[in-house]
Amino acid sequence: MDKTSFSSCNKGKPIRCKAAICRKTGEALVIEEIQVDPPQAYEVRIKIICTSLCHTDITYWKLSHGPRAKFPKILGHEAIGVVESIGENVDGFKQGDVVLPVFYPNCEECKDCKSPKSNWCARFCDDFLSNTRRYGTGSRFKDSSGEIIHHHIYVSSFSEYTVVDIAHLVKISPEIPVHKAALLSCCVSTGVGAAWKVAGVEEGSTVAIFGLGAVGLAVAEGARLHGASKIIGVDLNPDKFEIVGKRFGITDFVNTASCGEKTISQVITEMTGGGVDYSFECIGLASLMEEAFNSTRTGSGKTVILGMEKNASPISLGSHAILRGRSVCGKSPRPLTSMAESAASQTQSLSEQYHLEKEVKQDTSAKPVEVAPEVTTTQAEEISTDKASEESPAVEEAVYAVEEDKSESPPASEEAPAVAAEDTADETPAAVEESNDDNASEEVAEETPDEIKLETAPADFRFPTTNQTRHCFTRYIEYHRCVAAKGDDAPECDKFSKFYRSLCPGEWVDKWNEQRENGTFPGPL
Repeated sequence: MDKTSFSSCNKGKPIRCKAAICRKTGEALVIEEIQVDPPQAYEVRIKIICTSLCHTDITYWKLSHGPRAKFPKILGHEAIGVVESIGENVDGFKQGDVVLPVFYPNCEECKDCKSPKSNWCARFCDDFLSNTRRYGTGSRFKDSSGEIIHHHIYVSSFSEYTVVDIAHLVKISPEIPVHKAALLSCCVSTGVGAAWKVAGVEEGSTVAIFGLGAVGLAVAEGARLHGASKIIGVDLNPDKFEIVGKRFGITDFVNTASCGEKTISQVITEMTGGGVDYSFECIGLASLMEEAFNSTRTGSGKTVILGMEKNASPISLGSHAILRGRSVCGKSPRPLTSMAESAASQTQSLSEQYHLEKEVKQDTSAKPVEVAPEVTTTQAEEISTDKASEESPAVEEAVYAVEEDKSESPPASEEAPAVAAEDTADETPAAVEESNDDNASEEVAEETPDEIKLETAPADFRFPTTNQTRHCFTRYIEYHRCVAAKGDDAPECDKFSKFYRSLCPGEWVDKWNEQRENGTFPGPL
């Protein structure tokens, strides 16, 4: 992407653009011209280049009462964009960066953000009613008459431009195709992360997935990559199993309408000889949460709740079942980070190795705030390079499709909305192919015991969080270690290669390749 295509004259000024606005609960979205104010301190204004429709958007669209039923509103939270301008006190982002907005915050400072056990930010996560993360009800959107438009869970991606706090942004490689990357901000990180990190699905285990939408299929992919022997899909629509489910590793299917007098949990218990090891509820119905729990094995069964119950209804679980070893928990979405974040190291920091100059921030405080013409960028397709296309995973043909049936989607106005529905994506995100294969990592680590660590580098050469930078750097090193130990054709090396190429910016890789050739590479190869 041409990072110079943004006009510097718009910095610190409002931008007029189009957005899909929800005026009242349940009404069709209307395409209108709006004003997007410049970012304040700790905020970034981004141009949305691809967004998708999540069932959570539909849930909020239907809300008719309660503090979250605020209208008019700009919905949307699964997206990818390009930084147009930044506010004060913004480190780690600059104009032209490709970014992924996520509705769960990460302040990087509180106990929970620093802990590998949770991503429930103690500083920010309890507030889901404000428009902006640090400014309460203050909004960055106004319609043509000057009326305030509410934000949607701190993202509002159904707009050509939006303003997002840095606690809700992740910088990613521009080489990832946009229609794949957009899904990483919610459904893929939620589903794959639930299978890998929350449940800890292991080789040979059995899994039941309630709801085969985008999140459910992502759970199936995560379970497949971790070697689950039986993956049971539960849904009302058998086509989801035949068309896409099998491609994601789903081995069996239960149609909830065909269970007869038996409950779903009874059918699953009979199929598995006592219940599954892990069950995942991906719809958001209290009754199915109970069925998911009852379908797990006594003594060790684990249920992960991923669906958002619209009415926050309570669920009833048998106390004896819990006493006998079954457990239940929830999972909040976040971008996937390294499975080896705890590794220690003896390498120098990138700031010492690269001696990069820090970005010089311009003082715009004296500039008048005036309405600027719409900013233009190059076509979004430029992000999806030929190289990225060649290296996309083998499961591209499968669909991270409908989170719920199309019939539940909000009706569109006559003018085409600025939304690319999730079920139009015909490929899975490149990052899903990386399975974080523990066995492969251990094999390489046994032959190359050197530990890896990465300190925070200058803003021009790091992700917004140290963990993301370490993840990229670690996978690059693991790949070259693997090649040295196993050879270029080893399949485990190919996994490392696909992941670091999809995550690490090209200029980083070019620099590291150059340093490996001249013997100045900072890592332990």
